[in-house]
Amino acid sequence: MKLHEFTAELFSNWPVKLFSIAAAVVLYFSYQLISLDSKSFSLPLQVREGGNFVLTESAPQYVRVTVRAKTDKLAVIQKSDIQAYIDTSSVTAAGPNSLQVKLELKDFFTLMEPLDIQVKPHTLLLSFEKNAYKVVPLKPLFFGTPAEGFEVSSWTVSPAAVKISGPESITESTSEVYTGTIDLRGRKTGFKAPITVEKSSKRIEILDVPDATIKVEIAASLGKRTFPNLPVGIFNLNGKLQTAGDMPKVSLVLSGGKKALEAFVPDNTTVQADFTDIDAAGTYSVPLRIYIPDEFSVVGIEPPLLKVELSENKAYIPSSENDDDFSVQTQPVFPAALAMLFEDAL
Repeated sequence: MKLHEFTAELFSNWPVKLFSIAAAVVLYFSYQLISLDSKSFSLPLQVREGGNFVLTESAPQYVRVTVRAKTDKLAVIQKSDIQAYIDTSSVTAAGPNSLQVKLELKDFFTLMEPLDIQVKPHTLLLSFEKNAYKVVPLKPLFFGTPAEGFEVSSWTVSPAAVKISGPESITESTSEVYTGTIDLRGRKTGFKAPITVEKSSKRIEILDVPDATIKVEIAASLGKRTFPNLPVGIFNLNGKLQTAGDMPKVSLVLSGGKKALEAFVPDNTTVQADFTDIDAAGTYSVPLRIYIPDEFSVVGIEPPLLKVELSENKAYIPSSENDDDFSVQTQPVFPAALAMLFEDAL
């Protein structure tokens, strides 16, 4: 056959011939793929964040990857040889953005032929916001309670505040960040301990966290107790005088350790009316003296001044040595007592 005849024959009906060649190629590769074995993995999806926008929602935790290859090649492929991830650095606007799920393969995959790898889902539609920053206080999260009769009197966290970042709406609504749990159960004394800093949201990041510590002061629980209708003792009443009737009673309010207050039993020496410098009958507003243990403090007493009517003591017999003899009222004795003239405290 001559050259021009061969050329003419070669290009005659060329569309049909071209279609036949393409079909043969497709059939060949289809056969190659059909003859391959497959292996599927459920892989964790990594989120590689960057840029000025961050996710406002959590991406799917896992994606499904299917690998098709020759049986002998497929047998050596392990789950750890493939990493699935999305890269947020390409996001340039807030709102929904479509991101492609990408695969990172070990180098030996380049030597496999034929090879087919599919990932589902292939793309993800995720919402983004501008990345924002804020400084918020760090607060302790206490667990349990101190021993009975004790309480936390104060605490100090160092650092007092931390810097956070995250989606603008979530960052702006975050007013504080808490520490990990701090166990107070059964404690009677203060302590200092290292602490962790916990995120308030999965989308919030704590930036540049130094070594954090907390100092907790624990003291006896303080409380108040009212002692109503207390009898009032007489202090330094001139022997020439006497009360015209029964002494009025008072109501005393004390503060101090709860257990000690519960155990305290006042008597007629706890509150005393001071008649010093009164030497004539009449009606007087008499100041009060209060005798209590040092561990207590007076919150209030009602009334603060006692109105008492005094009359002459007709049974009084003056001593030969001193016509102004006093009826001496013995003061109570406490191991550690506080004598207080309540009038001076008003």
